Amino acid sequence: MEATLLKLTDENYFSPEANRQYMEVSQFKGFLPQYGGCEARQMAILNGTYQQEDSTPLLVGSYVHSHFEGTLDRFKQEHPEIFTKAGALKSQYQQANEMINCLETDESFKQVYTGDKEKIFTFDLFGVPWKIKVDCLNLKDGYFVDLKTTRDFQKVWDEELHRKVSFAEAWGYLVQIAIYKKGIEIVTNIKDIDGFIAAVTKQSPPDKAILYFTPEDYERGFQKVKENIQHVLDVKNGKVAPQRCGHCAYCRAIKKLDRAIHYSEL
Repeated sequence: MEATLLKLTDENYFSPEANRQYMEVSQFKGFLPQYGGCEARQMAILNGTYQQEDSTPLLVGSYVHSHFEGTLDRFKQEHPEIFTKAGALKSQYQQANEMINCLETDESFKQVYTGDKEKIFTFDLFGVPWKIKVDCLNLKDGYFVDLKTTRDFQKVWDEELHRKVSFAEAWGYLVQIAIYKKGIEIVTNIKDIDGFIAAVTKQSPPDKAILYFTPEDYERGFQKVKENIQHVLDVKNGKVAPQRCGHCAYCRAIKKLDRAIHYSEL
């Protein structure tokens, strides 16, 4: 008899049990070196033997997200490290307030970013249960919006493609937008849902953009999942041993010196 899947809520969405039972976009990307992933690290996270520390860039993004979720006060209580000893916000989070204001004072953003916030969906895809949490969902007008913070809008070098690509492609957002579109369509039975990314930079003053995607973009993101999902599942389910990337914080932490290497290998 199959185990009953955990019913997801805001409180348990990111829990270890939920992550073990469901596939999720950030988890999927966590297995892929192309997106900075490491199989060994991702498995250690899922198994509860390793916990990544929240980096400042990640916390800044979470700070901005929590504002638009309406949970900023709780976020501040849960993360006292964002304050100085004198009780003032550290400079990075003062910058986050500038990013928030950049969006809040833009009429086009406010018109687009309307609908249900932080909507959770679960669905079956590629023979496995998935979970997604949609930043802003407007079913009435047939679209969803994902909010992203990024350093800037400069193109990023892609080792696999051997060329510079948009930050949206470099960080795997084509994968995310494709899976979210497919999942929402499966659950709601509404076809041709459009996905947008509302992006704001960590520059001063911040830059901002609303990104749209073509059918070819969705297909490219979806194809990336199709090409890799079986291997990811084999690793997650213990059928294939996870590979170490050799350079992430987790790999450095568990590294054992077992041989001498030529200096040119570094």
